[in-house]
Amino acid sequence: MKTLEYHETILKKVSFDKRLLRMELKKAVRNTTSFEQPALLEWCGEHLGEEYKKMAAEFMENKSCAFEDNDNQ
Repeated sequence: MKTLEYHETILKKVSFDKRLLRMELKKAVRNTTSFEQPALLEWCGEHLGEEYKKMAAEFMENKSCAFEDNDNQ
């Protein structure tokens, strides 16, 4: 299983909980390559909604935020 497919599977499974989804989205951004990230954005828009597509894009702009521990936001 490719990295992107793995993260898509995880994101689907945790989509019931916004906090978990945000945390796993950060991991997905951190672990995907710049080549895979446009596909991740597209997938987020289609399966999670524009809110999470925008959130993923923001994480991609500032990859350092993927390492922050303040997931309680």
